[in-house]
Amino acid sequence: MRFGVVGLAFLAVLLDGFDSASLSFVLPSLARQWGVASAAFTPAVVLTNIGVVLGYLASGRLAVRLGLRRMLIAGTVLFAAGSLATALVLPLQSLAALSAVRLGTGLGLGVVLPGAVSIATAHHPDGQRQTVSVTVTLGLAFGGTVAGVFGGSLLASVGATGVFWIGGGLPLLLAVVMGRWLPAAPESSAASASAARVGALFAPGLRAATLLLWTFAFLVFIASYTLQSWVPTLLTGYGFSAAQAPIGLAFLSFGGVIGGVVLLLLAARKGITFALMVMPAIGPVSMVVAATVGTDHTALLLALAGSGAGVTASQIGQLTLAVAMYSPATRTAGVGWAAALGRVGSIVGPATAGVLLALSLPGEDIVLLTAIPVVAAAVSAAVLWRLPRAAVEAEVVAGR
Repeated sequence: MRFGVVGLAFLAVLLDGFDSASLSFVLPSLARQWGVASAAFTPAVVLTNIGVVLGYLASGRLAVRLGLRRMLIAGTVLFAAGSLATALVLPLQSLAALSAVRLGTGLGLGVVLPGAVSIATAHHPDGQRQTVSVTVTLGLAFGGTVAGVFGGSLLASVGATGVFWIGGGLPLLLAVVMGRWLPAAPESSAASASAARVGALFAPGLRAATLLLWTFAFLVFIASYTLQSWVPTLLTGYGFSAAQAPIGLAFLSFGGVIGGVVLLLLAARKGITFALMVMPAIGPVSMVVAATVGTDHTALLLALAGSGAGVTASQIGQLTLAVAMYSPATRTAGVGWAAALGRVGSIVGPATAGVLLALSLPGEDIVLLTAIPVVAAAVSAAVLWRLPRAAVEAEVVAGR
């Protein structure tokens, strides 16, 4: 394994995950400082995810025009600039200005993930690509874990504005390092203009698998980003203070790290499609526990870790499946479109949760409702697993 390439790609995704989580854990503090309800920040949350979707959709074409290396560096610089812009507008206490800069931040975030996964897997043979894909994508969970563990102390020491200064400065530094040491992808992985089009993902033998993968991603991201976006806010309804609430995000994200490791081991033995049928089942069970534990904070945090294990592993796994399904020429477009369809779910889920919060629905009920799309995702994975002689199965077996 080329650890330098994987390490740089992993760090880019980790900082992506940190930025995504940063807005989440500062919301309770911002709501108190600005004198508004937490639900008022729903447009900023939703527009971040809209920007990410647009970035994902553009990633295939950008890979053709810029190459994977330059695309990844450009995306990192863009979301760094967006984070710095967020720090600049927070003192204005303007929801409109915050929403606008978060849209631009999301564009950069959307380019980073497919670029990082594609360039890291391009440097490795088929037999290593599942491991490399999971390793790089785990950066999202690690970024959320870092944000959750240190979020409370960062808020206390540097405030919400300082969080985004840090969140913008670190990726700028990483972009400089990548510009110096990240090698370009091998020529054989360069996509053609035709391979970057979405129609290439519906070639014979791939059509049904692509549609099922998109359905799975959409449903899983509804749950994943509802929890990631609103868990700190929901925990204040369980009796946590604004300074304590980020710890819920840490448990959710750390559970995702554990779930990603379990996914990797299960996929190595049974194949990624089987793993994606099994792992989502952990999420709904844990969410039901989280919704019914009452004021037992320890049990609640452990249930959030279980929810993260099931949901985040499924989120990571759908990208791993996309890597296995598509050829090198179509891989960036395939990963980007699968992630984009997932991120549509990340718009629907947090937006719906924001409306429910505005209607004063208890946090326990919102967590319970979040389990429903995960159950439906497991059903989609089961259908995908049963597809007779699907191209995806042949690719996954070849890659093991």
